[in-house]
Order: sequence, then structure tokens, then C-alpha cells
Amino acid sequence: MYSRNPLSVPDAAPARGHWTVALRVLAVATGMVVVGAMAPATRGYAAPGSAEPIRAAFYYPWYPETEAWATKYTPTLSKYDSSNPAVLAKHVSQAKYAGLNAFISSYWGKGTRTANRLPALLKAAGAQNFQVAPYYEPASLSPAPTAAAMKADFDALATLSTDKAWLRVDGKPVLFVYNTGTEASCAGIARLAKASAGRFYLNAKVFFGYRNCSTRPNSWHQYGPAVAYDQQGSYASAVSPGFFKFSEKDPRLPRNLARFKADLKRQVASGARWQLLTTFNEWGEGSSVEPATQWKSGSGAGIYLDAMRAAYTGQAPTPT
Repeated sequence: MYSRNPLSVPDAAPARGHWTVALRVLAVATGMVVVGAMAPATRGYAAPGSAEPIRAAFYYPWYPETEAWATKYTPTLSKYDSSNPAVLAKHVSQAKYAGLNAFISSYWGKGTRTANRLPALLKAAGAQNFQVAPYYEPASLSPAPTAAAMKADFDALATLSTDKAWLRVDGKPVLFVYNTGTEASCAGIARLAKASAGRFYLNAKVFFGYRNCSTRPNSWHQYGPAVAYDQQGSYASAVSPGFFKFSEKDPRLPRNLARFKADLKRQVASGARWQLLTTFNEWGEGSSVEPATQWKSGSGAGIYLDAMRAAYTGQAPTPT
């Protein structure tokens, strides 16, 4: 595990664990107890139909602060500011070009920069008929947030959840949760359920024994960008283009376009409801598909977004 700044308040905070070895959990049985009662549908863009996959990429609105923009690569947009509306608009248009439905945007709690930037990202997404779901990450901290702090975070999120660009499934605003440590447990899931109080469609990161929880979220996913392909039964599949931490000598997952294309093809055929891309722009860990000078293409979108466009939409690259 290695340190990073999750943009909490104060700015320096404990490290998170996205980089831990991914759990290879066997496919789980279909049919599950969902958290909370069904919420009534409200205004907002419709997610794909129940028979269609939702394709989303993990997204990071924490630049230039995080790791002082340390990375092995050079974004085509240069080392940008995540508060810049033009940057956000460009990211949304690039994601739509690649065939994505949504961003899963890192959120470190009420009052943090990631929280303060969420409305701007929702605005940029709404202008292009795109969707956003936050990735709630404080549950990964040690010690874990208190029940009161978690409730305050969820209350703050709930006030934004009526935004038309907030991703909704089954009438509920979607909230992904990154949970490690003591919160990566059935007891942690029960705490999340209590804080949610049925207001959110919860999609939690898997952990050892997650299939045995009596209280369960609405869905599950894995976050393991050092693993090329991961599948959690019919819940979620995830593809990573590579993993090359800015402070490490060698990549944990070398980039290979042929492998990436094969993994996308496998993902499309997987039947998983959530088809995830890890990540759109996590530059510090070197798992980005956002255009960079190291992977240019004739379309201007870069070879990874071109590959996603072909796999997800069946369309050839076009100038962006």
C-alpha cells in the first residue's frame, strides 16, 4: 500500500487501498436482498434498460492537488485543474465518444474538494446527457467514519441526488462505495445501509465473505486496477488498461493494446450488469484511458478510447 492525498480536510489524510491485490471472488448466486425500500422515480436521465449493461469509468476530480500531478504519462490536455469547466466538458465528450454511460467520481466526504467539485461535474454531464455517480471513499479510512459523520456525508449527497445528471437505477440515485479495513465486512455493509436509509442504490466493493452478508447492497463491484480483467458474476466486470505507479520502477500491469481489446470483447460478452473501466483518469497510478501523448491516435481520442468505442458501440474511430 502506498500513500496519496485523498483531498480530505485537512488536505493530508490517511492512504486508501485501491492498489491492494484484487480479490478473485467466484460468481455469486443471482437474487439478493436489497438495502432499503424502493424509492419513487424522480427526474433525471434514464439508465440503460434492465436488460442492458451500464458502462462506467472511475473518475478522479482531484487535480492538481493529488500527488502534485506526479505521473509517468502526459495527458493531452496537459496537467489540468479539475475545477475547470472546459476540462470537465471535454472529459464528458470523450467518455461519450468511447461509449460510456457514466463516470463514477471519487468523493471523499462533505467539505472536501472532491465534494465541492461534484456539482460542476454534474453540470458538465447534464449539458451532454451524460451521467455521474459518486464513489464514496471515506469508508476506506482508518479509523472508519463515525455513524454521525457517515450520515452527514450521505445527507449532503442526498441533497444533490435529484440532479438530472445523477445516475439512477430502479428509481434510486446510484452511490458506489469503496470499503476497506473494518468496513470491508458484513458489519460495514450494515453501517452503510443504516446511513443510506434506503435513499441510494448502493454498489459496494467486494471483500472476502461478501456473499454471506445478511444485509446486502443493491450490487457489487471490484476495484483492482493492477488486474487486467475481473468479473464478479453477473454483477460487474472491470477492465484495466494498465497500472504504472508514478513512484515505482516497473509497471504492475504493463499496457498492451491487444490484451485491452480482448478484455473489452470479453467484458461485452460477459452479461454483467455493470461493465466498468478502471480508470478514466487516475494518472498517479497510471491506469488512465484519457488521451495522452504516449497513446495518440488518428482520431485524436487516443488508442484506448478508440478501442472502447469499437467494443461498446461498434463504431469506427472518428475525429474528435
